Amino acid sequence: MKLFFIAVAAVAFSLTSCKSTKIAYKHYGPVAVDSTQAVSLDEMVKTFAAQPKKDIFTFYAPLTGVCQSAGCWVKVQPTGGEAIRVRFKDHFLIPPVTEINSVAYFHGRAYYDTISVELQKHFLEDAKAPQSEIDQITQPKIELNFESDGVWVKKTSSKSKK
Repeated sequence: MKLFFIAVAAVAFSLTSCKSTKIAYKHYGPVAVDSTQAVSLDEMVKTFAAQPKKDIFTFYAPLTGVCQSAGCWVKVQPTGGEAIRVRFKDHFLIPPVTEINSVAYFHGRAYYDTISVELQKHFLEDAKAPQSEIDQITQPKIELNFESDGVWVKKTSSKSKK
């Protein structure tokens, strides 16, 4: 019986010494993001398409791309649509090592912009795309963009209790 209690205690101790996951948000930019007012990325795209004069939004989405050079832009992907590039007002940066699929909350302005051939190539270079993909860019492109003045990025970190 004594051996049984020692075995149970050993298992319980080993479980409590495992890694735990802590979730927190890291804020970037001059504007605090109110996540209680956030809509999904899909809802933001739908609203902006229907009401282009309503261009200020707070939305959330997982990151699908991050500038690997300096962290000066990220990409988010609406359901069934083309990826949207989020650039940061006044050129604040997020760490280029920010994980893809991290959930982020953005506040800022949606707009359509013509992206020059040169800028499209620059973005692909930032993303470390292969030269063959960069060379395929030959025409300017109109796309939905978002200029964020504040972003919260969900950080998930494993911390050992040992």
